[in-house]
Amino acid sequence: MASLNKVQIIGNLGKDPEISYTPSGMAVARFSVATTDTWTDKATGQKKEKTEWHKIVVFQKMAENCGKFLTKGSPVYIEGKLQTSSYEKDGITRYNTDILASVIQFLGQKPSGQSQGTQQGYKPPVNNNPNTGGFGGSYPGDGFMPPPDDDIPF
Repeated sequence: MASLNKVQIIGNLGKDPEISYTPSGMAVARFSVATTDTWTDKATGQKKEKTEWHKIVVFQKMAENCGKFLTKGSPVYIEGKLQTSSYEKDGITRYNTDILASVIQFLGQKPSGQSQGTQQGYKPPVNNNPNTGGFGGSYPGDGFMPPPDDDIPF
């Protein structure tokens, strides 16, 4: 039987990314992203909303880029897979579910004073997909991909 473990979210960072390094020197970024659903309550007609918080883990060059370009409140698209881990604290087994990001696209405006070398106001996506060498396939070395085509019919 086939299986699929894929997550796609668009949301805003809850705080600045925390960057750390493994003993082998690999960068690891951790941050949280909020997604909010809104709806109208049929019984009362009032607008309602619910916010979900997602823990994101990013590795290597993409982690370093997140540390450079993302800050609290930054809008971001994330694609990855779910991973659950467990640990014991005070005799109780606890569980964490993280999104291991393989693609991150920065959706906000570039911070003032930073040069990006692409269209004004566009933050290029960072692709750390191991199936494409970690750099989006045809753009080796720089960690970025070109802006998306604006001719999308939706």
